[in-house]
Amino acid sequence: FSILWEYRFYFPANFDSAFLGGRRYTFVGTYRAAFYVHIISGPVAILAGGFLIATSNFPRLRSAHRYIGRLQGMLVIGVLAPSGLVMAANAYAGPVAAWGFALLSLGTALACAQAIRNAVLMRMELHRRWAIRCFILLCSPLLLRLMSGAVIVLGVESDLTYRLNAWMSWLIPLAIYELSNRFAEANRFSE
Repeated sequence: FSILWEYRFYFPANFDSAFLGGRRYTFVGTYRAAFYVHIISGPVAILAGGFLIATSNFPRLRSAHRYIGRLQGMLVIGVLAPSGLVMAANAYAGPVAAWGFALLSLGTALACAQAIRNAVLMRMELHRRWAIRCFILLCSPLLLRLMSGAVIVLGVESDLTYRLNAWMSWLIPLAIYELSNRFAEANRFSE
């Protein structure tokens, strides 16, 4: 909710705000359009993803799950990931951060596409795993904001911490998920 509270600085664009500060001259054209598309589609994609995760085991909600899943796929692959790529090209702190955000956008689109593909092929366990990966990646901006707030409070905010955050905010949660899957599989095979 604190992220959404920041939206008051975006309509109209306030270049004294935390995120838009220093972006007055780059906040034009394609970047400006991508920014607004991204900040509107992002929360919708996260809420849809939460609904999909929550309803995955309820047969009575299967048709709603499929419908929302199709909308989610179109939103993530057709809107959120492309706008994220445009924004990544102008990332604060240079190319290292830009590559982190670009790969996050591509990874989110890939995870979503794989979730859809496996659902269509009725490989439900693989569908579930890819859907969870997609949801983790969709939620990474929330962790990015928490980590950014922490470095500000600790007084260590810098270009370096921003670059690290651009990668860690999605690689760490994804790695935890992958390692927990491997650990669970290893335990299952050892029993």
